[in-house]
Amino acid sequence: MKNEILEEVWRNRDAFANKYNYDLDAMVAALQEMERDHPERVVDRRDPTTRQRPGDPPPTGTSTT
Repeated sequence: MKNEILEEVWRNRDAFANKYNYDLDAMVAALQEMERDHPERVVDRRDPTTRQRPGDPPPTGTSTT
């Protein structure tokens, strides 16, 4: 069975790894730089407040103080 979504993910993963010559340290450094440059794109699943967009009301059951 062919899964086009997984194939696209794998192609993107392979292109990213190839860009950094499959050097894990270089890939991690690049990802960390992306996080630093675009913190609004990072989701910390441990912190429910990071799941909302700026201006959205806080999630139900959380304190705003």
